[in-house]
Amino acid sequence: MSLPTLRARIREGMPFVEEGGLGKSWQFDLAECIQWNTQREVNRSATVLDDGMTKGDLEMESLRLKVQRDRLEVAKLLGEVAPLEEVERALSTTFVEVRQAMLSIPDRVGGRVLACDDVVSVKELLESEIDSALSGLCEQELLEDAVDE
Repeated sequence: MSLPTLRARIREGMPFVEEGGLGKSWQFDLAECIQWNTQREVNRSATVLDDGMTKGDLEMESLRLKVQRDRLEVAKLLGEVAPLEEVERALSTTFVEVRQAMLSIPDRVGGRVLACDDVVSVKELLESEIDSALSGLCEQELLEDAVDE
């Protein structure tokens, strides 16, 4: 502990065995000092704030939020997260493409449906076209496409 911190603790009431000064060293009972500091921290943490949180709770929440913010910053630097606007734009583009693919199914399969001999063949044809149209939701690299635009 630094000398200024030690002086501040003594002013706060930290116990000592013998006072120092003028070349004479301070003497402390370590067990008493640890017990005093532990009680001091408990008292500081137990101070209840207006919203019902203790000061200790508030400090822990603040620390948790700082760690979360730091993790987010690292994730941004590593390219593991994307701004919400980019995600929204990418999803919107993908949904438009899927919608267009779904709406074009009747035009693409109209003639082929007439060539089918039975209901099973029609169902297979439609399932194949629907799967093809919906594959854009599964296969597309959404954010990479949005960034390229």
